[in-house]
Amino acid sequence: MKTNVQFFLLTFTAVLLWQGVEAQTNPWTYVGRINFPIADSVAARPYLCTLDNAGRLYMISSKADDAKAHNAVYYANPGDTVFKKLIDYDLNGDSDTSKGNMGALRGVTTLNRDVIVIASQPYPKTKPNTLAAAYYYKNADTNSVDRFGFNIAGSGYGTFINGVDISKDSMMVTGVDFGTSIRWYNYGYKFTKSGHGSYNSPDTNNTTVYSNATEPGGAQSSGLDLIRDVALVPGGDYYSKKTVLYTSRNSLSNLQQTGGIAVWQGGTQVQPIDYVPSRVSDFDGFLSFSSNIPYGITVDARGILWVAGVDTTRRWVKGFFVDGVNAQPLYDLPSQTSGDIQTPNGAPMSGPSDIAITQNGQYAYVADRYARCAFKFKCSILGVQRGPAAEITGFALNQNYPNPFNPSTIIKFSLSQGSDVRLVVTDMLGREVAVLVNGYRDAGQHAAAFNASTLPTGIYFYTLMTPTTHISKKMMLMK
Repeated sequence: MKTNVQFFLLTFTAVLLWQGVEAQTNPWTYVGRINFPIADSVAARPYLCTLDNAGRLYMISSKADDAKAHNAVYYANPGDTVFKKLIDYDLNGDSDTSKGNMGALRGVTTLNRDVIVIASQPYPKTKPNTLAAAYYYKNADTNSVDRFGFNIAGSGYGTFINGVDISKDSMMVTGVDFGTSIRWYNYGYKFTKSGHGSYNSPDTNNTTVYSNATEPGGAQSSGLDLIRDVALVPGGDYYSKKTVLYTSRNSLSNLQQTGGIAVWQGGTQVQPIDYVPSRVSDFDGFLSFSSNIPYGITVDARGILWVAGVDTTRRWVKGFFVDGVNAQPLYDLPSQTSGDIQTPNGAPMSGPSDIAITQNGQYAYVADRYARCAFKFKCSILGVQRGPAAEITGFALNQNYPNPFNPSTIIKFSLSQGSDVRLVVTDMLGREVAVLVNGYRDAGQHAAAFNASTLPTGIYFYTLMTPTTHISKKMMLMK
């Protein structure tokens, strides 16, 4: 029997390789870097980044922790190896402390081809207040810009705002130091509850400007431990209270752990007061953040939460499957200096600050604040279905992803109606090795993570069962 199993494993592996499926631990490989122009190599200080719907990468340089840096926006088209400059606020006078609006760039996001940049206003200009600004560039045209901010236009900018993302409905969300919470802004003219460019408030007097809840780490301390970045589910329905969003926050110090990832749920983009945050944690403690900034985050089209982190000894970028408040690491972008996983073929990361993933999931870009460049990675697994946006077609069990896997994988299933459900994993002898779901689930799409770190290489089966039907599929663990 053992000989037959070994022969089957070898045959199955050969078929996978013949079909072009890479049976490897990590489908991501480092493929190169994007540098800043030589003339800007000293002034450019990468902070946060984003991608538009055409795959153009935008990177902001910021004075957030380096006063010598320029506040500037750069971009790179697919295939570029050198960034081009979109705008430099130090050169056009907008970073001037006496009259400018850009004290330190704090975030960047895109809506189709439009680009939105947020910033704190220069403190010497606004002292003793901490104020903010946002510039909206239509079609990335610096000559076609709407400016918002305290004493500029709109409302809700009378505090520092950090990190930014925007929904498909032109509703922008940021982290705010006032209340250490989140705030939504209206950038769509079709919304009537608040003016274009202003915060979105559910009440007629526009007095409620953020979620009632404070980030789980508590109130910020002297502006040192703030919400630094925000990530929405791509294409997510933020009229629905079931659609979550994420924020990242650095700790006050390495001894005072106030930071981490928060998942916000229960609110909507037109009723943000109802959002409630919960701390997300992982077994290995990667999401217990240090005092470094900005811990950039993004969510890819499969719903995987990606985090860029700098710890005492580790430089890492990981993709997590988040189930409620539990995070299971699925992917590492290969780094020479990650601490736990070192490879000579990895990127020479020294200060990863943010990550952006293309819509098709094929490429990832990492902003590195200390290396002063962007590192590019390619995924060997193609043609992956967009999980969060997939339509529910009835009772269905998807192929696990990735497959082959080591040691974790995601299993998705959908129900046309609510039902008691069991999702189990068995070995080739039919022995049950894991129970992933056991209980009632509403109609809709669901996902579960399977960690096989304690199991040997081999073929396993996963089965979805309801009182009326069941379906099984095969997957392969390769260590």
